[in-house]
Order: sequence, then C-alpha cells, then structure tokens
Amino acid sequence: MSYSIKKIELYVRETKPGRMLFSLGKKKQENKSQQGLLNPLGHIRLVLQDSEGNETFGCAGDRLSVRWLDKRPGRSLDLKRRELVQLLNDAKEIALSIGEFETPFEFWEKAHPQIMQRGREMQQEDLTSSYASAQFERAVLDAFCRAHEKSIFEMVKTGQVGFEAASIHPELKGFPFEKSLPQRPLSQFWIRHTIGSSDPLTEADLNAANRANDGLPETLEEYVREDGIRYFKIKVSGSPDQDLQRLSAIWDVIVSAQAPVITLDANEAFDDLKTFEKFLVRFDRELTGMFQHVAYIEQPLRRQLTLDPSTKKSITRLAELKSLLIDESDGTTDSYRRALDIGYDGTSHKNCKGVFKSLANYALMMKRAETGRSTFLSAEDLQNLPVVPLQQDFTTLGILGIEHCERNGHHYNFGLSMLSEKDRANALASHPDLYVEKDGEGFLNIQNGQVNCASLQCSGFGIANEPDWDSMMNMNEWVKLRHSE
Repeated sequence: MSYSIKKIELYVRETKPGRMLFSLGKKKQENKSQQGLLNPLGHIRLVLQDSEGNETFGCAGDRLSVRWLDKRPGRSLDLKRRELVQLLNDAKEIALSIGEFETPFEFWEKAHPQIMQRGREMQQEDLTSSYASAQFERAVLDAFCRAHEKSIFEMVKTGQVGFEAASIHPELKGFPFEKSLPQRPLSQFWIRHTIGSSDPLTEADLNAANRANDGLPETLEEYVREDGIRYFKIKVSGSPDQDLQRLSAIWDVIVSAQAPVITLDANEAFDDLKTFEKFLVRFDRELTGMFQHVAYIEQPLRRQLTLDPSTKKSITRLAELKSLLIDESDGTTDSYRRALDIGYDGTSHKNCKGVFKSLANYALMMKRAETGRSTFLSAEDLQNLPVVPLQQDFTTLGILGIEHCERNGHHYNFGLSMLSEKDRANALASHPDLYVEKDGEGFLNIQNGQVNCASLQCSGFGIANEPDWDSMMNMNEWVKLRHSE
C-alpha cells in the first residue's frame, strides 16, 4: 500500500514563565526575570492518506531551541527564530511535494536530503536543518504506525517502517538490525538531573525571597532527598578553576546519593585541546573520588573542531582518561561514524536530531561492539516538555534501550501547567504511570529516581490522544507576533 501527505499545519504552544532561572556554564547568567525562560514548543500536525483513501493524523513537537541549534555570534534570538520558522515552512513544502511512498523510511530518504540542502542554501547550521527534517520524519512515523494500529516499537521491530541501516552507514550491510533490538521496549528510566552553573545546591544557596514556594523541590539536595535522584549531569564552563570549585561543591551534595552516576556537559566550552586536557588531569588529581563516578564527558570542544581528523591522536589519548561524547557537532548522518574514527566513544540521541539517525547509530554501536570497541548512545535533552516532545522521546528511548536520560523540564517548569485543560486531562487519564495528579495539577511521576511509562506503547508514536490544536497558535502568526524585527 502507498501513502501520501495530504495536509500539514504548523503550531506553537507557549509555555508559562519558568519557575527556575538557568545558565549553561560558559557565561554566568545575569539576574534576569523569569519571563526570559519562556520555552515555545513547535508542533506539526499532518494528515496521511493511504491508497484506499483512508486518512489518519500524525504529530511531532519540540522546543524551538535556537540558542542550542545555532551558537554563531552576532545573531539575535529574533533572527534565529524567524529563520527556523522559515526553514520549517520550506521543509513543509518539501514534505508535501514527495508524493507517494510505501514506508516512512522511503519518505525520509526522499525528504531529508532536500531539507538539508535547503538549510545550507539558507546558511543554516546542519544541526538546525536536521531539527527541521526530524519534525516531519516523526509526524509521518506517528501517522503510519497509528494507521496500522500498532506502536512504533512493534513497527520498527518487525521491519514495517522500512528502515535500512546500511543506507546511512554502509558498513552495516547485512547487519541483523531488528534482531539486535530488545525483545520488548524499555519502559522504566532513571532521571538524570541537570545542574546548571547557577542552580542552587543547598538551602544556603537559595534565600527565602528567591524561592518559588510551589511545593516542588528547588535545590539539588532537595531533589536527592525527595525524588531519590542518583544520576546527575553537570554543566561545566571551560574555566578549570571555576569548574573544579563548582564540582567540589556539587560532590559534597550528591555523594550522599545511592551509587551516584555523573556526566559532564561542556556545551562546546573548551576552545582548544590543551585547556581541556589540563582540566581532565586536574579533575582526576584533585577530585579523584568524584572523577571515578563520571561516566562520560559531553561535547567538550566547539563543533567546528570536534570532527577535525587532526585531533585524532589527542582525542584517543584523552578518551582513555574518560569516555567522550559528541552532541552539538552531530549535525549530519555520518557524524557519529566520523567521531568514532577520531576516538570519541559516543553520541547523544535526541529526537530533534532524527529517529532514523539514532536507529542507524544504534546499529553502528552494536556492530562496532562485535570488534570489541566500546561505544554507546546517551539520552540528552534539557527541556523536553509534555505532551508530544516528552512522550515521543521516552518512546524512542524504549526502542534504543537507553536506561537513563537527561530530564529537567519538570525542574524549570511547573508540571503540566503549559497544557490546555483537555490535554492535561487526556495525559493524566491515558498515562497514569507517567504523570500523577497533585492539588489539581499533573506532574511527572518520579519515584525513587525513576519514571515508568509502559502506557506510551500505544498505537502511533507514544501519543494516545490527538493534541488540542485549538489551544495552540499558528506558527507563522506566532513568529510575527513574538519575533518581528
């Protein structure tokens, strides 16, 4: 049976002001109002029609995180948002022009190169173009699986989405991808709590005037005590003195957690290998106990340097001290393969970088493991928010079998308060394992540091109910209203 896309609509759901301030680490954030922490969520709704005339909807969504996608200096937030929306509109026209296809992967193979090329014509970062492509890929997957009344795990596991790993990584020709997947989807995940450079660690760091007083944890020690968090992601700035002082203070708090696991994220903070190496050596020497609990270090170098083959000797040596992961430099489908050849061990999965890309990287990881090479995928996404972005990402992690994931949307935002009454009621009713109701509001249900979400194994891509589109804004109208010149 063949399929075609009949209609696509772009929407934005605005969130409420964040309950907590946040800064990555490279530059200390000035004391700004919480209005600066609004996180608009872009959404796509499409209508898929099969060759017999049957129609079904599909959706995807992600935060319009242009600050992460595009870090080039001299480009304002308004400019980057306008350009991203324009790219999404262009990608929409490309998706509509594809015509008939038999599987979601066939659609992706036709649409993805065109969207990437359009992004380059617009002088966008490859990461931004990947983001645009991923939205339509996921919406098609959602609709296709829903039309078959099966979960995405079932459809991927049985090969019905048409995925061919070798078309992305040629060395995977003949690799038994479906057999390499888990027998059943993972549905329980450890929450990895991100600690920004300005996040309060203890009660002493947060005076009464600055407290949100909304009944939720606010300091790091409160998350350890109340939610049982034992996985932590720490932002570092690229300044060894500043970072080591901050790391020492954090270790004093999390050492009480049960078997703490730590990851570091530099967000491209180190401009050269020498500074990064000095930091690693000092960290190992001065905070030996903490260093032993670090699983990996994410994106230490700026993206332009990360995949430079001339760094291979240094990266290989440094990776022996601690596993290294790429993130922002993972803009194209061959990035992980190139990174492995240089000496990096892992790459991050993010739905906003593409599901088929992550499936291919999973297969590459499993293939390289046959040679004894230790490689891995991680799950990273600071502000993955309900309903569509959060649930689709957890669903993908269930396919990839990644046991712990960065999740801080519940820290910086108040429960399901950004949703309409209809969406909130549907989330609580359809996913009682993932969300819990307290005092009339819904919240991520974290128990002993983990969440359970078996209910996401429904028809489609983790979305049991069609989103309340009437509660969102047309994306083009939104960008004119919020980001006019």
